[in-house]
Amino acid sequence: MPSDANVKLKKRLREINEVISARDAICPAGAGKPAMQRGAAVIKAGTTLLAAVFEAYVEELYEKSLDLLHPTLPAEVKELKKHTSEKNNNANNHQVNNLFFYAGIPWIMMSPKIRWQKFSNKKVRDTLGELSTARNRIAHGGSHLVTKNQLVFWHTFIERLADRLDLVLADHIENQTGARPW
Repeated sequence: MPSDANVKLKKRLREINEVISARDAICPAGAGKPAMQRGAAVIKAGTTLLAAVFEAYVEELYEKSLDLLHPTLPAEVKELKKHTSEKNNNANNHQVNNLFFYAGIPWIMMSPKIRWQKFSNKKVRDTLGELSTARNRIAHGGSHLVTKNQLVFWHTFIERLADRLDLVLADHIENQTGARPW
């Protein structure tokens, strides 16, 4: 069973599908350069949205994990969230590692569970880094070419990564509390 954060992520990923469909409507097969440029803008918007959706997932998963790990310390948990997830501005490898360090999982992005067939842990980290770099360049006015295929690839990647992060957190919470959270 996935976490509530993962369920919300999957729902929000449908918005990325809508962006991809909008790009296809603007830029059908055989379209000329003006249509391709408009399509590129839509893909850039989709890339930024995808990064934001993943960031929201990471923050919600982190906050829920703190609540489950420290149910008797609500004021302390609230204060910790104020100084961590509420100040998180991106879900790159460093930020994800940093957040979950406070939940007792240092270097979560290096976990052997954060991998899948034909996707080593290093490739997972590299791919998240590429998405984060693209998002930053787009969001801060730099030029960065993102193709429709890259966005589709990153969409699938984020979906799988969330499933793996859910697993790592569920195992950690169960080890600490004796109860499987999801």
